[in-house]
Amino acid sequence: MYNYIKVKLKKDGNYNEEEKKIIMSIVEAREEMVRARKYFEIVNDPMLVDYAIYTEQAARAKYMYLLNIAKNKNIKIKYCYMLKEINAV
Repeated sequence: MYNYIKVKLKKDGNYNEEEKKIIMSIVEAREEMVRARKYFEIVNDPMLVDYAIYTEQAARAKYMYLLNIAKNKNIKIKYCYMLKEINAV
């Protein structure tokens, strides 16, 4: 999905290069949160659970930080870049 969004965004003339980088960073951070959550759901070792929690918290903080940057720069992200399913686009 990441590559699909990257290609679609590259062709999108509504954003400048800086805005595209910010949007891709947001998409990447969201994917990091999803991976961290999935990892948390499969680990059993208490130390790995702690690691999974910290990883998810870090990804969430990064995601929120990037959303704040986009908001401050008045970047309006199209819904098609934030959908989870490619078929929904």
